[in-house]
Amino acid sequence: MRPSLYLLAVLSFCCSLAVKAQDTHFTLHDYNPLWLNPAQTGAFSGSVRLGGIYRGQWYTLNGLSTPSAYVDAPVIRGLRRYDWIGVGANLINDKAGMGADLGLQSNYFGFSAAYHLALDNNRRNVVTLGAQYGSTTYSLDVNGINLLQQLTIDPALGGGGLSQGEIRMQESGGANESYNNINAGLMLRSVLDPGKGNLLEAGVAVLHLNNPKQNSLIAVATDSMGIDSTTVGNFDPDDRRRKPTIHGHARLDLEMSDSWRFQPSIFAQHSASVTSVSVQAWGSHALKPDITLRLGLGYRTGDAAQVLVGLDYEQLRAALSYDITLSQARVIDNYQGAFELSAQYIINIYKKPTVVPTMLCPKI
Repeated sequence: MRPSLYLLAVLSFCCSLAVKAQDTHFTLHDYNPLWLNPAQTGAFSGSVRLGGIYRGQWYTLNGLSTPSAYVDAPVIRGLRRYDWIGVGANLINDKAGMGADLGLQSNYFGFSAAYHLALDNNRRNVVTLGAQYGSTTYSLDVNGINLLQQLTIDPALGGGGLSQGEIRMQESGGANESYNNINAGLMLRSVLDPGKGNLLEAGVAVLHLNNPKQNSLIAVATDSMGIDSTTVGNFDPDDRRRKPTIHGHARLDLEMSDSWRFQPSIFAQHSASVTSVSVQAWGSHALKPDITLRLGLGYRTGDAAQVLVGLDYEQLRAALSYDITLSQARVIDNYQGAFELSAQYIINIYKKPTVVPTMLCPKI
């Protein structure tokens, strides 16, 4: 890597430690329902839903990787006959490494519940309110023995050669912090045409409703007068709050012919004063009654074009996506984009029917 790009990578890594982090985003957002919106918990036809997704990118720079897994189920009937309650749990691991010495990692584990309120007896229109509670732990893994506790930035990049602060070291060899999250979401699911299976789904979710305190993993360096001398910026590492992140999503599932369906979707995420919008268009073709091939294209504003491929087999759904970087970041990641691989399986558990014996009269 050229020296200027290496320094830029170091600057980006320092900012990721000192500046409020943005939330993870996924290209295959519909394949990670509990992350997308807590109101998605139990919003499916079946007994138990298991799924996972893996995202990888920037391997030529610092190897960002984000695996995620979830499980949810509609468990009991609600207050009314046609309502139901769903519960679930999801796990997200986000890791960025720079060389063999540094690794910034965060882990989120949360439980969610959702109440599905049917607006009609056929459950064709359902309004759902969901909530999620979880904990995020983030840490700095230190594996190298020659790690410099004070990082400097070349003056040509605006750093002036001043100290960027000292990484909080512990006896375990790294820094570790955590905070709790409260998330909530609202969703509408409507069957537009029961005969064709046309469906509309739209919702909004707000993450970090409790504005959790997020301590920095870098201690601010001060001079003899107690004045902050860092070039990252003035901040108090002991008074940091996560601002709410907003997810907005909508999708349609429309029948185009006997074997083709059109499935457009839109997903918007506002996090840490940054807004991104992802627009996707899927087309699915029924190869056999139990096998469906899905192809699609997408675009995330100011970032990447998306190539999408999926395959459904009975109760199994799998998908693969590749992001083609369009922003200036393509120079840093050596024109290598990001990919995602996901799978989802729905388990159906059927209740054994109770058969009441009937005595038949032989004379009838």
